Amino acid sequence: MAKPVQAREGREPYWRQVVDRWKQSGLAVPAFCRKEGLNQATFYHWRWELKRRDQAKPAFLPVRVIADKSASPTGGGIEVVLANGRCLRVGSGFDPHTLMQVVALLEEGGHSC
Repeated sequence: MAKPVQAREGREPYWRQVVDRWKQSGLAVPAFCRKEGLNQATFYHWRWELKRRDQAKPAFLPVRVIADKSASPTGGGIEVVLANGRCLRVGSGFDPHTLMQVVALLEEGGHSC
């Protein structure tokens, strides 16, 4: 019969050994727990907990934001995405009247980018 583990820090290694013994035993959980004198609910809890702890942890990578080198050298450009999915890239110094005409044409039909 297995001895109960009192120290908190010893619980995980203890239950890893118990679960390994169960896997090697070939017994069903209820039979194994009876044989070892273990509480079945506690065994199931630790089997689940160890599986959860062994799952891969998501990796976080450092990110560095840099200026967009593809932007217009004069800066101040904008990109307009229209409701129909078409987009329009406009550099600084544009003529507002011409832009309104181009947007109207793109809303009607034309090409997507």
